[in-house]
Amino acid sequence: MQPVLPTQTDLRELTSHRDEACVSIYLRSSPIPRESDESRIALKGAVAHAERELKEKGMEPDQLREIIGPLEELDDDSIFWTDQTRGFAIFAAPGFLKVYRLINDLRNHLAVGDRFDIGMLLRAVSFSHEAFVLTLTEGTIELYALTSSQPVRHLELQLPDDVHSVLEYTTSEDDAPMPRAQGARGEKTEQRKYCRIAQDAVLDAIGESTIPLILAASIDLEPAYRAVNHYRHLAEQGVGANPESLSLVELTERARAILDDLHAADLTSWWEHFELERSRDKATADLGHVARAATAAAIDELVFDMDSTLEGSIDEAGALQVAPGASADTYGIVDEIAARVLRAGGTARAVRSGDMPPGSPVAAVLRYPY
Repeated sequence: MQPVLPTQTDLRELTSHRDEACVSIYLRSSPIPRESDESRIALKGAVAHAERELKEKGMEPDQLREIIGPLEELDDDSIFWTDQTRGFAIFAAPGFLKVYRLINDLRNHLAVGDRFDIGMLLRAVSFSHEAFVLTLTEGTIELYALTSSQPVRHLELQLPDDVHSVLEYTTSEDDAPMPRAQGARGEKTEQRKYCRIAQDAVLDAIGESTIPLILAASIDLEPAYRAVNHYRHLAEQGVGANPESLSLVELTERARAILDDLHAADLTSWWEHFELERSRDKATADLGHVARAATAAAIDELVFDMDSTLEGSIDEAGALQVAPGASADTYGIVDEIAARVLRAGGTARAVRSGDMPPGSPVAAVLRYPY
């Protein structure tokens, strides 16, 4: 089983859920099965701690078992413990259990309250750093999966047995075909045919993914593949070298550099969009303004500081109260703003502190002047 990241629908469901007994558990894990014992012990400890907190809240025994029982059953799930990545997030409430496998390094964390703590989950989604890498030459067609925390993984492609014979064609009218190309037109036609076969296999393997696809192709096949490409998330920048000249480590390093550039370019584009909308009174980086706009469902896109530790509360009118520290009556203000944006159908994206404007942990593009 591969890491399962939440969709926008999942996030809205989690942020909308309200119950006096919402349990959120984040645990570090390992893709190496023999190292899962530490996570297993940590999960047992977190479940026991959650059970004590729920008992202190006065929860009835039958309701308590409805939450704790499914969490304890995870300990007996052999598949769960032999197929881990860097961490997982578990959300439990009466009649509710969701588990997400994450590729990001996490810190162990337990929260029990009237809502799920989705802060680290949002951060994991924003910084997934995943990509597919396609190597394409006349002799090889290979697809790899790249994540931030696991070794590059080879993915099987269903290719015709005679796929490489596509590049052997003729421009002659004789019955005996010539083994190699004669003429630029014939060569380009067969190269595109070869690339279409490769693309069909890639699309079958990755499905309806939105993960970037990075191309590492020989100099003659790269333009041919781009000419036939139908995958919307093919990166404009390629590896820039024949993959046969690169080791897998070198290929991975180049692909990660391209992925970093994609994230940086996307964020730069967003800030340009933000400044344009701010000149039209449709964007703001004022924390109180953003809290009120999020409550009024007026935010289309939110960017927030993934390292923010601001605690407090936001009432149903959007009025913000900042607290000096965490308590039973407070929660993460920035995470709550993100949750309200998601519930209203907007998008929320976590970024590093250095990518935020000075003095504010949030910035938002509004649906209308507010």
